[in-house]
Amino acid sequence: MGTENKMVNVPKSLWKLHGKQAYKSDLILTYLLAIIVMFFNMLNAKDLALWEIIVIAVLSVDIGGGVVSNFTKSTISYYKEAGLSPHFFVWFHTLQTLALMFVYNQFYIPAAVIMAVGMTGASIAVVFRKTVFQLQISVFFFALVILLASFYPEMPIPLKTLLLLMSFKLMVGFAGHYGKYTNTDIQVLIKE
Repeated sequence: MGTENKMVNVPKSLWKLHGKQAYKSDLILTYLLAIIVMFFNMLNAKDLALWEIIVIAVLSVDIGGGVVSNFTKSTISYYKEAGLSPHFFVWFHTLQTLALMFVYNQFYIPAAVIMAVGMTGASIAVVFRKTVFQLQISVFFFALVILLASFYPEMPIPLKTLLLLMSFKLMVGFAGHYGKYTNTDIQVLIKE
């Protein structure tokens, strides 16, 4: 069995990020993208105070890593099997949005509008989890987020990047696939 197919136990403190078990390759890609997003945003962070740079770095790692982890069966099934509200998970990202709005306060209205559409779209996609339209609805709302973001070409690159990645991970990753995987699916993968 190659590294990409090897399941590993995840420490309990990271279950909400990766589930109880995850593919080694999923973990590698998650943390690799987290680091890439952080470096990208650090290269593009202009005229920020040190505390603002730290906030952007932390959010970059969190949101960047979530892009991959929110697509994994282990993360999605963990939320379903643990009985955690998918809507709470989606709307909990209001905290990251508020942090971004605090750093880039001159763009608080565009950030609020973009993420309101993003989180609303993700919640709507979750509601449609028992239909064949779940993924299409999440992609539809993500396209609306991209269109909204294009109205603000003056938006700083780190802000736009994090808003789009956060919307993508919530809508297309998590909400687009929530309810499709069960603990049984994960157990079958572990045995393979």
